[in-house]
Amino acid sequence: MDELRGRNALITGAGGGLGGYIARALAAEGVNLALTDLPGAALDGLAAELQGRGVEVRCAPADLGDVDERQRLAAWATEALAPLDILVNNAGLEFGGSFLRTTEEELEAIVAINLLAVMDLTRIVLPGMLERERGHIANMASLAGKVSPAYLASYAATKHGVVGFTHALRAENGGGKPVGFSAICPGFVSRVGMYGRLEHLVSAPRALGTVAPESVGDAVVRAIRKNLAEVIVNKGPVRPLVLLNALAPRLAGRVWRLRPMREFAEGYARARDRL
Repeated sequence: MDELRGRNALITGAGGGLGGYIARALAAEGVNLALTDLPGAALDGLAAELQGRGVEVRCAPADLGDVDERQRLAAWATEALAPLDILVNNAGLEFGGSFLRTTEEELEAIVAINLLAVMDLTRIVLPGMLERERGHIANMASLAGKVSPAYLASYAATKHGVVGFTHALRAENGGGKPVGFSAICPGFVSRVGMYGRLEHLVSAPRALGTVAPESVGDAVVRAIRKNLAEVIVNKGPVRPLVLLNALAPRLAGRVWRLRPMREFAEGYARARDRL
């Protein structure tokens, strides 16, 4: 999608974490925005900021764990702006720590929001994009969707699902033409999100480093503009680890058990438990 100005985008999870940075990056390209988050999430300030950039901005609450809410949300966004050109499935839950301390309610919630809502909103929005022969769906995955870090089992499971879902849709839809699909895979993001809430307690492994949330917003724009299948957003060179995970998962598991990685993972789990 070479020209973004004047396009219409729906961004889920816009009230916190990476949502605002993605919205700002798209607004800078002239994209009109329909923003949504859970009821009670602060969206008014972000909307006012973005309207000052000369784009239309509409806001509505929605609980993506509710099937009916997903249908309503898609209908609202289309009515509020016009037919959607871009869907950014950004809303997500982040649970870390020992898997055996994860509750049944947490498992159901993380699968419902991180994976099922992504697939269902795509199912609802995609037919219109195909009919108009234009559109792009950007799914927020994670580096945890490409590798298998300790103490992030349920989160990694959903993000692996998002990556696989995205690539399967590209294969099913002519390699991403006329409608594109991208998986965005950030590593450790500073200031916001799961790691951002804990970075005052634990530091990311030096080999992986951290990235600014602005970099993730820029990655979403780049993926949409160039119809990229996948964008890994990470400071350090991480593709060798991703390749190792795919070709030799047993050996990759040993990497995560090395002392620096193990100490980080265990420290991360302890920090999460303090919240």
